Amino acid sequence: MYYPIIPVYKRMPASWRERPFKSPLAKDVVQGYLEAFDPDILVQFATELPAYVAESQLKIVKPENVWNVRKGNLGIDPTLGIGVLDLLSDVFEECFKYKARYQFKAIIPEIPKQFGLFWASVFGEYPSHISEAIDAHFAEPMEIERPKVTPEAFLDLTEQMFLFPRRITVWNLESNGRLRFGRDACIYFMDASQVEDVVDYWNLRATGRAVLPLPKQFLQHESFKKAVHEFLLRERRVWAHDPTSFDVASFIPSRHSTMEELSTYAQTLNLNAMGSDKPKGDYFSLQHWYPRIWNQWARGKDGGVVDQYGTDEDSIDITSASELEMRIKPLIPKFGKENWFRSEGLCVNEFDLRMYGADEHLAEVYPRARGKNLIYAISGITGTRGEWRIGRHGLVKIVRSLMSEPRKVPSSEEVFFAWLADHGWTAALSPPGILAKQIYKKLSGTPRLIANKSTLGLIEHMNGGSVNRDGTPMRGNRIGGEREIPVGTVKNMLKGSNKSSFRYDDFIERGVFKLGWKTKCPNCQRSTWFALPTLRESMECPKCLTSFAAAGNIEQTSNGWHYRTAGPFSVPNYADGAFAVLLTLDFLGDQMFTLLRTTSVPSFVATSPGKPNLEADLAMFWKDSAYGEKTEGLLFGECKTYGLFEAKDFERMQYLADSFPGAVLVFSTLRESLTKKEIVALTRLAKAGRKYWRPERPINPVLILTGNELLTAAHPPFCWDKSLHERFSRIHDLLSLSDATQQIYLNLPSWSEDWHKNREKRRVRREERSTAPRQKDKR
Repeated sequence: MYYPIIPVYKRMPASWRERPFKSPLAKDVVQGYLEAFDPDILVQFATELPAYVAESQLKIVKPENVWNVRKGNLGIDPTLGIGVLDLLSDVFEECFKYKARYQFKAIIPEIPKQFGLFWASVFGEYPSHISEAIDAHFAEPMEIERPKVTPEAFLDLTEQMFLFPRRITVWNLESNGRLRFGRDACIYFMDASQVEDVVDYWNLRATGRAVLPLPKQFLQHESFKKAVHEFLLRERRVWAHDPTSFDVASFIPSRHSTMEELSTYAQTLNLNAMGSDKPKGDYFSLQHWYPRIWNQWARGKDGGVVDQYGTDEDSIDITSASELEMRIKPLIPKFGKENWFRSEGLCVNEFDLRMYGADEHLAEVYPRARGKNLIYAISGITGTRGEWRIGRHGLVKIVRSLMSEPRKVPSSEEVFFAWLADHGWTAALSPPGILAKQIYKKLSGTPRLIANKSTLGLIEHMNGGSVNRDGTPMRGNRIGGEREIPVGTVKNMLKGSNKSSFRYDDFIERGVFKLGWKTKCPNCQRSTWFALPTLRESMECPKCLTSFAAAGNIEQTSNGWHYRTAGPFSVPNYADGAFAVLLTLDFLGDQMFTLLRTTSVPSFVATSPGKPNLEADLAMFWKDSAYGEKTEGLLFGECKTYGLFEAKDFERMQYLADSFPGAVLVFSTLRESLTKKEIVALTRLAKAGRKYWRPERPINPVLILTGNELLTAAHPPFCWDKSLHERFSRIHDLLSLSDATQQIYLNLPSWSEDWHKNREKRRVRREERSTAPRQKDKR
């Protein structure tokens, strides 16, 4: 019931044209259906398939390969999916083994020859060898009846008590998510003799909508008249906040029906008379277009596609925190386990990976590309190629056995670099990227620990930098040697600088500082810091190389316990910019929107023969979900701690924009404002990047982040002053934040204003061309 039938044309027929728009390209329609329905396997009924279908790397089988062959005959156990006999066994146990008060009735309707394809799409039908097996096993126990299908019997045969072939296929399935509000019920006004209309009806129902078919041939049959009235009354739902308004079902005309025919029929309906006990008002609406399931933008506007799952789900425990290993036990419906050894795929399991508390960046979002390197990265060592794929919501695995298997959680680095490899790039973390990865690990995945000017200033000061009282670097900052700070001073500074939930102990537990004793050498009288593990009865001064006894010297030093920065935190220049990179990644991944998921990597360099290198301070795949609509994409970032963006930085980001249309370009700095020179350069890049690319999306949106966003616990718009908070109160995703920051920091109009202005300019030019007198050639 929820499998789509994807029409494969070389050129879309004229019936697909919706004036004043052109017909969509055949390739766009097929790829759009594949994206919308997210199939696991394709069954090829067409004689041949275009190359772009094979490039999807989905498994493709012929219809005859769906069934096991035994002694030259088709078997009753399918090679793919769960057989109807297993399904009926469960139906029998639940509904027929014991007489229930409200008895279900199993029927296999006999499909007539006239309009046979339409009737088969309504009730379903079985292949002859399956029908014979059902009779042999269940005809008597389930008291299966075989009524004849006629227009007059339509209403009776579709009552909820009847279990017919198509309805049985949804046994134990649940819908996940929902269609757009008010778009989940429709009556499809169609021509039952047209194959195209039957296919469109099938696909409309496969989106998860409640669909009542209404063939033009049966408008005068009383059974269909009653079915229409009952459907419209049932699907009319009052709004909770406004009892005078309703969600109603829509009438949708097919490609072989006209709006005039539909309007004429609608005028014959007298629903107020039939529903006299209902409040007065509309009972239906007329929708003049077929939902554009194949169009990514229009799909959400027209209602979307609901996901269908079995009833089983489970959480997976990570068996090794250091190696991030998990053991995957397949989930299979209880009625599908008996014949698993003869199957090449019983069902699929979908993995919704959301990692918390990991000390490295793990992959939560996967690109919808299907290159061999990416497939290998998600399959892992134990996975078999073809078993794993990337679905709409994450990783999908075809279940072929009941055995569990070990699996390592894919890291962001593995997935992102594999994707780049499929595009011809060899990528590796740069030295700052390696440093950022080490710091992230030491911070146990919580960079917010250092999201404070004073804290960053303290660390930089201890690493020899010259900083102001607020933690920012002094002009002409020169790096000296490491500095030791008394324990009490460090404790007081951290208490005063951190208004968040982090404590002094959090810094110590994560190894930001190392403890030692500072004392004077009795020989050269110079102060020296000795790490705690090096304290001995006899110590050697590293400056004059003279040994002296600890007794009698250490106790003379008051307040001798001092801290130094440890490990990667001891790198000067704010860890070579790694702090700014990690705070930006943390803001985008965890602090901004709870529904934003990412697969992110810190600073890297990618090479490809004959091309300039790709360089970025950060990159990520991202997926956003707001108000039921999902957006996803690619992002690159250029980060500065307190330094200025230079010409080479803008050139590098422009190259990334040219190489990856649609990518978001992030410029982040811990400064709270930009210089005039930076604003000019960013404005130039932002204007080029706001060119209309896809519906409601610019080609390369620029996102600007400063200390106003990165060094605060509040997320936008709450981190801004009251006027900006009120002006941008409806920020709900990454793209709307990009639009807002361009208005705040670059004083640009919103994208919608810019696009509207450009559309008006084009409209005026068209009108001028159409009204201008044409000069004839008199030669």
